[in-house]
Amino acid sequence: MTVTQYIKENWDNSVHSPDEQSRGIVKMPKPYSVPCANIKDVFSDFYYWDTYFGNLGFMLDGKAEQAENNLDVMSYFISNLGYMPNANHLLDRSQPPLFTRGVFDLYLHKKDKKVLEKYLGSILQEYDFFMSDRKTEIGLNAHSTNSTRSVLKAQYPWLADRVGVWKEGEDAQIAFTKELLTIAESGWDFNPRFRTEDEPFAPSEFAHLDLNCLLYDVECKVAEIMRILDAPEKAVVWAARAEERKSLMDTYMLDKESGIYYDYNFKKKCFSKVVSCASLYPYAVGLSDDKKAAKAVLAKLELPFGIAACEYRGEEEKYLQWDYPSMWPSNVYFAYVGLKRIGMAEDARRVADKYLATVDAVFEKTGSLWEKYDAKNGIVSVTQEYETPEMMGWTAGVYRYLETDKKDV
Repeated sequence: MTVTQYIKENWDNSVHSPDEQSRGIVKMPKPYSVPCANIKDVFSDFYYWDTYFGNLGFMLDGKAEQAENNLDVMSYFISNLGYMPNANHLLDRSQPPLFTRGVFDLYLHKKDKKVLEKYLGSILQEYDFFMSDRKTEIGLNAHSTNSTRSVLKAQYPWLADRVGVWKEGEDAQIAFTKELLTIAESGWDFNPRFRTEDEPFAPSEFAHLDLNCLLYDVECKVAEIMRILDAPEKAVVWAARAEERKSLMDTYMLDKESGIYYDYNFKKKCFSKVVSCASLYPYAVGLSDDKKAAKAVLAKLELPFGIAACEYRGEEEKYLQWDYPSMWPSNVYFAYVGLKRIGMAEDARRVADKYLATVDAVFEKTGSLWEKYDAKNGIVSVTQEYETPEMMGWTAGVYRYLETDKKDV
């Protein structure tokens, strides 16, 4: 059996009916997809940004109805909570805002502007959440969490154990847990991007590059949606918002010497010390066309079997999940889309082919797809935080997207 055959045969196994929902206080309104195909696996809930990539595969494999069901679920949560949570049972934080991009993908697939009309209200509501609850003092955005003190206190022991860092005193423990849950909202839980001289995890000091790229993408897409829906005055307003964000990102996040964008520490007024796949997001969303800078980023991240989440920094090889040498499907997707968009077709295809080949090779040995892979060794990624699970979701969606898109590169 090929990977493609396996994916097509297992999409339906990753879809649950509302009656199968076992956790969460919000009742699912539609059938929803989960990251895993086997109900006994660890991820059997509805997760936000994982679902965006799964939807790519659903649409490619003739299951656009399920992609729309998933967007309906997201819209329902946004309407009721003001945001799409991390998962149906994790309501104290959101995740990377890919709802608008998912809606636009479905619109392009169906070629029907009623899709845009249906979801526009939820698109604007989610944007308002990030602009009101997730804005920094420099005008750019950063992830956070809405967790209460009691929740933070309860979460501390297992999170500290997961990352191998412990604090003394309740206030310090609660503050540390808030930082970790802030990173969890970024989806990159956990990573070294927000390390400072004082703390291993200090995301509250940073404006987050990938989040601002995605919000720029939202602003550009809403401008386009307004044009499609014959609201040119509103389109001008949204285009101006995108330009304002680009100006701020160029001011604070762009290293003028290298042309590379970084997470920005607005407390210490410096860039993150770590190059990560977030530095490839600007090319995917249209913020930059700088091939020289893109090649420099790729040179720091590309390994024999794919691209690592973060560059190698010489530390002892005991890494966080979203660190060297882990290769995540979401990062591969944005790297591929970005490199292709700025005319680096050969590099884009090489990144895609390495991912496809690694998935194929591991599937041949294990008979399964996995959450993430090791870009250095071409095996299932093994990290300290938890055992890597078998996975459909974004692994399958990105695989099908890259495989299908070959003809265009």
